[in-house]
Amino acid sequence: MHNKKADDLRLRELALPLLGKWAPFILILLAEKPRNFADLEREMSGISRKVLTENLANLLSYGIIEKEGQTSNGFPVYYHLSDLGKSSLFILDTIKAWLRDNEAEIIENRRRWEANTTPK
Repeated sequence: MHNKKADDLRLRELALPLLGKWAPFILILLAEKPRNFADLEREMSGISRKVLTENLANLLSYGIIEKEGQTSNGFPVYYHLSDLGKSSLFILDTIKAWLRDNEAEIIENRRRWEANTTPK
């Protein structure tokens, strides 16, 4: 018998590296071109070095991104999408299209929520 709850929990664990605050942005940037740590840090204002390092490590451990080069020899390490990472881009494209299609409604809902929950 198939246990749907156990399956959903297992899939949730697998999805965690892709669902964080920063992971989608990292994937979008790497879809454009390979980048080194400094490039990513510069383009992702608001992310700490520690959080960027953790996100990159998670994506590397899942095989979603790969890196080339070694910091010990003085050359920068470049990160790029693996084939697995490239195959996930359609998910981000779908989410971006949905957000664009529903942007006005989402903004209006947030505005109403904030107006109704802000102490007067």
